[in-house]
Amino acid sequence: MGEMLRVEDLGLRVDRSQILTDINIKVSEREIVALVGENGSGKTMTLRSLAGLERAVADKMNFKGRSLAELPAHDRVKLGLSYCPSESHLFPQMSVRENLELGKYLYPEEVERLGEAFELFPLLKEKGGQKATTLSGGERHMLALGKSLMTNPELLLLDEFSLGLAQEVVLEFSQKVKKIYDSGVSILFVEQNFQLAAELAQRDYYMAEGRIVDKNVLGSNELL
Repeated sequence: MGEMLRVEDLGLRVDRSQILTDINIKVSEREIVALVGENGSGKTMTLRSLAGLERAVADKMNFKGRSLAELPAHDRVKLGLSYCPSESHLFPQMSVRENLELGKYLYPEEVERLGEAFELFPLLKEKGGQKATTLSGGERHMLALGKSLMTNPELLLLDEFSLGLAQEVVLEFSQKVKKIYDSGVSILFVEQNFQLAAELAQRDYYMAEGRIVDKNVLGSNELL
């Protein structure tokens, strides 16, 4: 498998606080990798840094062999990098369909992506005309993930999709994540639920206090 993402010695300061220190991560093609750790360990800020939403610095931050260092967030999306935050970041007064269509604003010609999102999440098609504000928590997570797929990503940065969801919804959602992976999308995801992460990830990094302190604490997953 070819290398898709390589990050070496990434650091992030916010105001006068050091948030991330010496972060080293790699993700290969056809791989699903977890960032695990307790709340506040720096997992989300790592994803936000990779997505271009934080002003991180790194000795190397390459995606498909190209440096991300000077690229704004929207250019990273054009390269094939998509970020799905744990906060849904939806437009509540817009319809489900409008939210999805807005997700592909960089690729207005990608009309088939909408159909693929509806195939993955049939409920979104059923509720396409409803305002996003009327959706349940699980449905909003589905919409946020569907929206992040509108740009046809090669690597999905997925931030804690299980947060605040009932167990049965989490199980359903994890099956959707597997389908996305099976379609050829590599995934780097954040999760506090170690059991769930172990079921999905082939490799993992354990974070604490803004650093990666261990690797493969969950064990290798041979099921994917």
